[in-house]
Amino acid sequence: MVPAMQPQLRFPGRTGTSLVSAVLLVAAVVALLLAVALPFEQLGESSGSVPVTLAEPAGSGSPDVAGLPEDVVVADVSNEFRLTALELPAGLRVLTGLPDVLTLLSVAVGAWLLGRVLSAIHDGRPFDRRNPGRLAGLAAAVLVGGLVVPVVEAVGTSAVLDHLDLVGPDGPFLAFEATLSFVPVGVALALVGAAEAFRRGRALEDELEGTV
Repeated sequence: MVPAMQPQLRFPGRTGTSLVSAVLLVAAVVALLLAVALPFEQLGESSGSVPVTLAEPAGSGSPDVAGLPEDVVVADVSNEFRLTALELPAGLRVLTGLPDVLTLLSVAVGAWLLGRVLSAIHDGRPFDRRNPGRLAGLAAAVLVGGLVVPVVEAVGTSAVLDHLDLVGPDGPFLAFEATLSFVPVGVALALVGAAEAFRRGRALEDELEGTV
């Protein structure tokens, strides 16, 4: 007699989950490498660029800003005015690149942690003990990218403007302005809630195992 073949169960979406997890892990590594390389690139250049807000509204393009040093230009880049100083001290150059570094680190951490969560789910371990911590870490990465980065960017702008003597009541730019959104806070709270749900799921799973 030919032994009956056992049917293989196929879980829809498992292949997709595995692929997404792999893509996220690769993205995390790439973002981390870029975050490490960016400060060295910034130090190798003599210029630095920061976003600025004009004290007086201006149209698109390169606004005519009075009182700028010869080696400083202001241009409209992607609907945002950016001031570029061709000569800046090393410390300020690093500071102007710090928002990008923090953004890349947030992406790296967030992508890595989310990839690990999806990998655990793909392996049939949705209530892995590490998943709540991973989701909490992902929430922290969202807050850094959504709230800390704009503040650091505003600090960098203020420092550059002060270095160029463009700060004052009659100056052409606002000295400090950070646009914050509540969206990252909402996303972070949702992730913290998901982390708690995973933690309770693990506790319930342990309780059920203890009764068997």
